[in-house]
Amino acid sequence: MGRDYLPNLTGSLFLRTSPGVTQVVIFGGDVRQYQVLVDPDKLKGFNVSLQEVAEATEKANVNAPGGFLISPDQEMLVRGVGRIASIDELKQSAITARNGTPVLLGQVADVTIGAELKRGDATSNGKKAIVLVVNKQPQADTPTVTRAVEAAMEEIKASLPKDVKVDVTFRQENFIEASLKNVEDALRDGIIIVSIVLILFLMNWRTVIISLSALPLSLLLGMMILNWTGQGINTMTLGGLAVAIGSVVDDAIVDMENVYRRLRENQLAGTPVNPLQVVFDGSIEVRVSVLFSTVIIAVVFAPIFALSGVEGRIFTPMGLSYLLSIAASTLVALTLTPALCALLLVNRRLPDEETWVARFSHRVYRPALRFSIRFPQIVLIAAVASFVAAMVILPALGRVFLPEFQESSLVVATSLYPGESLEATNTADLAIQDALKSDKRFEALQLRSGRAPGDSDVGGVNFGELDVELSEEGLKDREGSIETLRREFAKIPGVAANIGGFISHRMDEVLSGVRSAIAVKIFGPDSEQLRTIGQQVESTMRNVTGVVDLQLEPQVPIKQVQIQFDRPAAARYGLSVGDLAQTIETALNGRVISQVLENQQVFDLVVWLQESSRNNLETIRNLLVDTPNGQKIPLAQVAKVVYGTGPNTINRENVSRLIVVSANVQGRDLGSVINDIRERVRQQVQLPSGYYIQYGGQFQAQEQATQTLIWAGILAFIAITILIYFAVKSIPATAMIMINLPLALVGGVISVALGGGIISVASMVGFITLFGVATRNGLLLVDNYNNKLAIGMSLREVLFEGSMERLVAILMTALSSALGMVPLVIGTGAGKEILQPLAVVVLGGLFTSTALTLLVIPALYSLFGKFLAPKKTMPVQNIEAAQGSAV
Repeated sequence: MGRDYLPNLTGSLFLRTSPGVTQVVIFGGDVRQYQVLVDPDKLKGFNVSLQEVAEATEKANVNAPGGFLISPDQEMLVRGVGRIASIDELKQSAITARNGTPVLLGQVADVTIGAELKRGDATSNGKKAIVLVVNKQPQADTPTVTRAVEAAMEEIKASLPKDVKVDVTFRQENFIEASLKNVEDALRDGIIIVSIVLILFLMNWRTVIISLSALPLSLLLGMMILNWTGQGINTMTLGGLAVAIGSVVDDAIVDMENVYRRLRENQLAGTPVNPLQVVFDGSIEVRVSVLFSTVIIAVVFAPIFALSGVEGRIFTPMGLSYLLSIAASTLVALTLTPALCALLLVNRRLPDEETWVARFSHRVYRPALRFSIRFPQIVLIAAVASFVAAMVILPALGRVFLPEFQESSLVVATSLYPGESLEATNTADLAIQDALKSDKRFEALQLRSGRAPGDSDVGGVNFGELDVELSEEGLKDREGSIETLRREFAKIPGVAANIGGFISHRMDEVLSGVRSAIAVKIFGPDSEQLRTIGQQVESTMRNVTGVVDLQLEPQVPIKQVQIQFDRPAAARYGLSVGDLAQTIETALNGRVISQVLENQQVFDLVVWLQESSRNNLETIRNLLVDTPNGQKIPLAQVAKVVYGTGPNTINRENVSRLIVVSANVQGRDLGSVINDIRERVRQQVQLPSGYYIQYGGQFQAQEQATQTLIWAGILAFIAITILIYFAVKSIPATAMIMINLPLALVGGVISVALGGGIISVASMVGFITLFGVATRNGLLLVDNYNNKLAIGMSLREVLFEGSMERLVAILMTALSSALGMVPLVIGTGAGKEILQPLAVVVLGGLFTSTALTLLVIPALYSLFGKFLAPKKTMPVQNIEAAQGSAV
């Protein structure tokens, strides 16, 4: 796209005024300018200074108000119309007069229309291109902004020549759409699995309807509240609903199963009572455990809301949607479920026997329960052994901040040695585009080099970003595609490449200011010493397995042309350093004097030296400078123009100078790599006094998130203990339930070890979710024990009957919660990266925690039950009498 076309884009207000757009950055193409290219030799011949040319140019392009002409019957506006309409008009503008003869701009300068000096460029698939980067406002909805931008682009296309092709190379909504679809599919599949579990256990359409009614109602109510609170529906809020699928039916299952069992028992009793009274009593019987378990889950999730930064923005919406759906399910269980039980189960002939799944479960559980009651020591030793094994495995697991996003859009941040030209940057990246053009894994390759006008990202012309869009084939072999990119860049000498996903790069930049997973920051007072230490750290890191894209920040001396002002000499001529600096800026960098209006578009009018003079030191030395007394002197009389060296950049953080060694990780977990780096740097790099090292990037964020979850988790653990005590009114019973919580870790740790051996912040959130469900099951069992102990049953009867009664409810709730995770565990792709580690922990943990709940708690009661029996028990007949008067 040539220079004549770019104004149609830059001048258009369509993109910049689209709703939600905060900035449009344009790389490539030529920006049209009206230029006054001054010839220093002609200036000298006419004895005219550059300042005079700049002033004359400004005065030649003005409209001036002239007031009004007022007569008795009318008033007319007076305007001085002096804006130029053509290049010739500007050429004919006078600068000054010499011996009565005017000196015109066209006599000392080439007045022309040209292109703005390029500090950035762009190519697409090996061809010159103009690339528009559209940034949205932080709170703006991405799909809404995307549609607005696409509508604006359709209007812009209509103004472009027919041979101009417009392609969209990166569209963030694609990732969002893919993420939403994947999570929606997991949500759908989870609903189907939970439904199958309930059908198999209940085998009765009435009970299935009662239980399943909580599922859509809870999810819909949760989504409505999310919408009211302004959260909306996104990948993480949907993810929270997907995680909650199995749990939202738990309260309804517990309530319905207890009522159903009591109705069956009442049906078989010799003197049955009013069925409505049975429904009422059955609901009241589990009300405490249902209410307290919901409050406990809310407390368990509190640490998630303590997370800040990137991890907080990711998991807070998920935690909120999970809690809202659970709270909605409790409301449904307390209100709709008893009503449906009364409507669908009362005055109906219920099956005398349980379903075959329930009978099979009881048949399998009965001998295991008897063993647990008879030999509690063996059960507890096995439980402790499994916990110890999990604690041995846990420290050996790898650590990462977050799982890698499965993005099809990659970004390769490239850098050449400071001082290399824009053309050199283009050449290096074009070589990569040429090498990859026949590889079907790479669908589109787009280069943005240098810095675009108005871009907030400050970078030299030696920096570039290669945007790589992977095809479906490339996304399937994403790691292989990335490795191919690394190999190709390694073939080009002098080019450092940092490869990552678009979101990952931006996240790394937010975390540490560096677009890499690891940022080793070295602080100290002296730049030379910092560079020396940085080279030592880089050399040390190069030998660490798993380190890729290793780069030492290029803080090096570069060649410079230095204009050293002679202050005493300038003062003798009455010149200030500011006056001289302005002349230098005009001569070498160009100064925008005013704007020219052409076809309803505005273009800069710039004055500077012609290109050949700008690159000639002798010409710069002889440049004429005006003095206050009207004399003109060469610049050399008040300044030295010499070659020199100086730092290309000086970076600071918290006032201190620093240099950064950055790297990414491949083939190992981030935590292990950082530990190796720390140990080797400690052994091999000696830091002088006043110098220190900080390890930043994803690892630092992971450590901070872990500490936050641990401390918040301790507070939540204390709060849960208090809540459980108020629920069961017994310190020993509370202790037994809380002992079960660490045992829930066992399955979670084992599942993580089998699923790749990597713990992330997402996995830790999974453990939090697991603790909530495990607490619910433990409370459900202990609450039933306490009810039976209160009516005077023997401990052995309590343990056997209480456990057998709650078995089906516990299995249904646990299997619903666990198997509801399966679609998230087995699925891959965008949107599931964060949810999969969480689901793996919950799935594995629920299997072991449920087994341990059903065996360990009876074993604990068998050993320590004498401490739990109430001092006063209520006779059975009194309980029945109280129940009979409830309606």
